[in-house]
Amino acid sequence: MDRAGAWALLTEFTHSDSLRKHALAVEAAMRAYAGRYGEDAERWGMAGMLHDFDYEMHPQAPHHPMKGAEILLARGAAPEVVHAVLAHADYSGFPRVSLLDRGLYACDELSGFVTPVPSCGPGAPSPAWSRGR
Repeated sequence: MDRAGAWALLTEFTHSDSLRKHALAVEAAMRAYAGRYGEDAERWGMAGMLHDFDYEMHPQAPHHPMKGAEILLARGAAPEVVHAVLAHADYSGFPRVSLLDRGLYACDELSGFVTPVPSCGPGAPSPAWSRGR
């Protein structure tokens, strides 16, 4: 599976704009860390992009990411990518053993913090809770 195939899979199952943005943010972070550690940026980026692709279908544990892993394997994703996707969920029982596994876990958590920050900077609209004060 190449990036175009990964994007097609993501957009087939993920319709939410915010979840697609999250996938792209994690992909970008994963590619950057792959470069830093001399790893395969395509593989790392794919893991980042696809780690939550099944979330809209299966938002509850234990179905996410277990059901998604079955789809990934059937569609030709590399076993290392599938393991990283499984290991990003604390409850999955899949240990984070490789640098890819640990990188995905960290980038997923990090992007959850970094993505909203630009909306809080100078020139950003005031959050709804602060209006009228």
